[in-house]
Amino acid sequence: MSNVTERDRECLQEHQGDCQGVTEYRESLSGTGTLIPRCDKHWDEALDRDEALRNRYPHNAPSDFDPAYAGESWDGE
Repeated sequence: MSNVTERDRECLQEHQGDCQGVTEYRESLSGTGTLIPRCDKHWDEALDRDEALRNRYPHNAPSDFDPAYAGESWDGE
């Protein structure tokens, strides 16, 4: 990224007007590898949202999940 300007390093959520800390390119939490400019505050918020989503929708079925209940399955099959 040799042609990066200071404008390119503005936080993705800069329009909200509440940025704090240093803005750096950080890897997307979706796993795409895309680099997204975020300030420290909005990066911390993104990490908190990601953790909450992963806790709410875990990759593996919860221990009390019963596939016989209502004919549901965890893996989409």
